[in-house]
Amino acid sequence: MLRIIKNFFINFGNLFRKPRTVLYPREKIIVNESSRGQPRLKLNFDTLEIICNGCGDCGKACPQNCISIRKEYKDGSYYLDEFCLDLGLCSFCGNCVEACKIHAIEQSYKYQMAEYDIVNLKLEKLDLIKQAEHAVRDFWIK
Repeated sequence: MLRIIKNFFINFGNLFRKPRTVLYPREKIIVNESSRGQPRLKLNFDTLEIICNGCGDCGKACPQNCISIRKEYKDGSYYLDEFCLDLGLCSFCGNCVEACKIHAIEQSYKYQMAEYDIVNLKLEKLDLIKQAEHAVRDFWIK
């Protein structure tokens, strides 16, 4: 009987609380600082070049094998020619971020990535360096 009375007061108290859900997509959630969204490549803001040197450590650390890298040799050094990320395979584990020794990859706050065509989930180098709306955490504003 004590258990029934206790549950009654718990349920009665829940009647006056705000709901914890949102009406998606009309209302957007505020993403935590520690969330893991879409990986992206970082830029050196002084030279506006990609920091990634194409070493391939991120591709080796990826359990889903969704990262493919091609580097080319020019003027006595290697540079990144192609970086492809398949978000259809990515599990957003963050291993690529941890494996990168020069911190060229970070995970953005972008979590809304629904597409009708799976080809649109394969991102090239230029798609991964777009900094505009995802660098600041205001993409949930209407």
